[in-house]
This record gives sequence, structure tokens and C-alpha cells, in this order.
Amino acid sequence: MVTRLLLVAIVAAACQGNRDAGPNAGSARSPEEPGDASSGFGTNSPPEDAAPVVQEDAGPKPEEPEPPDPGKLIAELGAIPAWQAVIDRARLLGRRNLRGIVYGRIGPAILMPGPVAEPTDAGVPADAGMIASPYVWLVDDTDGNGSLGIRVALGTREAKEGDRVALGGAWHLDDAKRWYWKVDSVQAIPPPPATDLKDLRLPEPSHTVAMGNMAPGGRMISFARDGDAVYFQLVGPPPANDGDGWPVANELGDAPVALLTLPGERPTYGGQDMRAPDERWQLKRAQTYWVRIGAIRKHGPDKPALMHARTAPVRVN
Repeated sequence: MVTRLLLVAIVAAACQGNRDAGPNAGSARSPEEPGDASSGFGTNSPPEDAAPVVQEDAGPKPEEPEPPDPGKLIAELGAIPAWQAVIDRARLLGRRNLRGIVYGRIGPAILMPGPVAEPTDAGVPADAGMIASPYVWLVDDTDGNGSLGIRVALGTREAKEGDRVALGGAWHLDDAKRWYWKVDSVQAIPPPPATDLKDLRLPEPSHTVAMGNMAPGGRMISFARDGDAVYFQLVGPPPANDGDGWPVANELGDAPVALLTLPGERPTYGGQDMRAPDERWQLKRAQTYWVRIGAIRKHGPDKPALMHARTAPVRVN
């Protein structure tokens, strides 16, 4: 009887202890149990309203655009090199309402004598010096290493020295009877392919033969190889037609070693040539010159070789 009463007392005490501990007593979760999703704590899962984490896929690196093809753009424009416009002048005359597109590199401004100033007290006209003319050079960058170019009148159209451009327009004569290309459109074009020529380029186009020193590594023309700088003298008459070539040899009195074509000397299509005197080269006998040549074409041991000069002739001092 006493034992039964003791057991009832122990059970009643235990129930009273549970009521005093509150509703959460004995309900602690183990570390493995998930926590309250509304709190964001004690759980490995993100809250329901949290922004999802997105890992960006870099993907393949975009390819760089290919540089524009200058030859393709020039062909699409229907443009011709600056000096070719000289050769084809009869088909590009403004007075015949003809037109074309030429391309090259904008060169320096062309200078001309300034206006005549009042005489000094001694009666000597004052030197007005040189001033910029209405023209700039358009240098042909396909032939002659900068020795070929044409006068162009840009007018109000903008292009700065060094720009490579295609210029629409036509040939006109000014009051001094000089040919110039009157521009009516300007289109920028990509730079030309790199050249292997290392020879000094003239500061501006000119058919005036420059004076200079011997070419480093030059050879007499009878020993010439492809791409050489060669020395020669004129040993025959000038060519009767453009492109026929100058008869040249080591020195006056020798048999012609080669027929040398100078930069820009190409025959005119249809034979209607309108080149001005200052658009032709003038060589003299008993003078030594040098040029850099391209590939040599031979036509037998007893015939002069054919050579094309890639640079302007330089008279050796």
C-alpha cells in the first residue's frame, strides 16, 4: 500500500514539472533537423523570398571583326589610282560632262608665288614669297614610291594630309593651263598593303629629277638582279611612245643592256594622250642615274632586258 502511494506521488510530480517548463520544453531539435523556414536560420535552404544566385556562362570569346579589304572597297567604288587618271584623262574631262573616282593619299599643299608687292624705295619689287595655292597633291600609292601625283581642288570638302581617300570629280584646266582634279565627293578608304620599299620617298610628287648620292648597295645595270638599286646612263634616244622604255647601259658608248620604263610611263588607252610636259620624265646623256627596279624580264642573250623602275630616277652628284 505504501509502495503504491509513493509511485503515484512520483508520477504527479513529473507531470507538474512538464507543465512548469512550458510548451517548448523537451522539444529542442538536433543539428540534423531542419530549422524554421520562416526565420532563415538553422537551415541549409535559402529563404523563399531571397533572390536566386545565377552563375553567368562566359561562353566563347567574340571574334574580332576582320579589317576592311581596301581592294574590295576600291573595286566597289569603281576607283582608279591617281596617276591612271592622267593616262585616261581624255575619258575624264569635265568639259565633256565626264566623271570618275580616283584614289590615293592626300599630300602637302601646293605652293605658288604670292601676289606682286609694291616696289621698295630702291625700285626693286618686294619678294612676296610662296603661298598656298587652291590645290593639294593626291599622291599615287600604287606606283613610283610617292613620285606620282595629281593636283586636286578640294574646295569646301575636308581631307587632311596623310588621309587615304577616293575623290569623285573630273579634269579641268585653270587659267594657267594646268590640269587639276575638281572634287565633288570624298570617301575615306583603308590604308594600302605594306610595301617592301625602303628607299627615301620624295617630299612631294614631281617629275623633276632630283640630285642625290650613290645608292647603298647599288650595282651597275649590267649586273642587275631582281629588286636591285641600279646605276645606268642613257645610251639611246628617248622612247617614242610611253611605255617603250629608255635604252640604258653602264655608260655612254655601251650597247643597250636594258629598256627601262620609269614610274607612270604607260601607254594611253586609245592613243589620245593629254599629258602635260611636266608630267613626263626627262633624262640626259652622259649623266649617271640610279633607280630601284622590280623583276627583270629577259628575251634572249642578244636582246635588251625589260626593267621597270619602282622609284623615281636620282641623278648622282
